[in-house]
Amino acid sequence: MHAVTVVTGAASGIGAACVELLLKQGAHVLAVDMAPIVITHPKLTHMHCDVTTSTAPQQICAAVAQHQARVEGFVHAAGINRLCHPFEVDGDHWDAVMNVNAKATWFLTSAILQHMMLNGSGSVVLLASIAGKMASTIQHPIYNVSKAAVIAMTKTFAHTVATAGIRINCVCPGVIETPMQHQVTMSMVNASQSYADVTQQRTAKVPMGRMGSAAEVAEVILFLLSEQARYVHGQSLNIDGGLISY
Repeated sequence: MHAVTVVTGAASGIGAACVELLLKQGAHVLAVDMAPIVITHPKLTHMHCDVTTSTAPQQICAAVAQHQARVEGFVHAAGINRLCHPFEVDGDHWDAVMNVNAKATWFLTSAILQHMMLNGSGSVVLLASIAGKMASTIQHPIYNVSKAAVIAMTKTFAHTVATAGIRINCVCPGVIETPMQHQVTMSMVNASQSYADVTQQRTAKVPMGRMGSAAEVAEVILFLLSEQARYVHGQSLNIDGGLISY
C-alpha cells in the first residue's frame, strides 16, 4: 500500500502549484477538481468531483482505496469567492460561498482525518486566508466569514486528533497572484483607476512591496506536510509578505 496526497482545487492557483511541487518530490497525488487538470504524470490521478456534494468525502476515500493507497497528506485548496457589499448579501450568496469554503471543508476534512486515523499518521493543510483574520476588504464579506471558519475548524480538529499521530494546520495567504486574486482586483477597476492602479494600491499595503506567488504558498504547504514540521499542529500560518503579524 503506497501513500498518496489528495489535493482539492487542483486545476489552478495554489492547488495546481501544490500538485506540481508534490510530483517533483516524487509523491503520488490524487488531484480533485471540477475543472480539467492539464498536468499529466505517471504518479498523478485526476478526479472530477464537486466537493459540495454529500457523497464527495466517500468518493474521494473510495478513489484512494481503489488504487490500494492510504492518504498520507491532504491539501484542501478548493474555494470560491463572491463579490458584493455586505448589505447586499442574500441567502444564495451566503450558501454558495459557505457551502464550498466552510461546509465542504468540514466534511471532507472529517472524512480524511478518520481515514488517516486507521493508519495512525498523516498531515492535513487547509487553505484559509488573512481575510479570515482581518476582513481585509468588505468587497468579499462572506469569503471573510468562511475563511475565519476554516481557522476555527483547524483548531477544533487539531484538538480532536492531537494524540492520533496526525497533524492539521492551515495557511493564510495574503495578496497572491492567482485567478481569484485577479477577480478581486478586477472588481475594483472603475473609470478613475485602471487594473495597474488597483494592483499598485494593493501591493503598496504589503511591507515586502509585491504580491506573492502560488508557488511560494505551495512551498510552505509542503513544509507543513513534511516531517520537518512534525511538531507544528493546530496553527494558522500567514504567508503574506508581512501584511499582518497575528
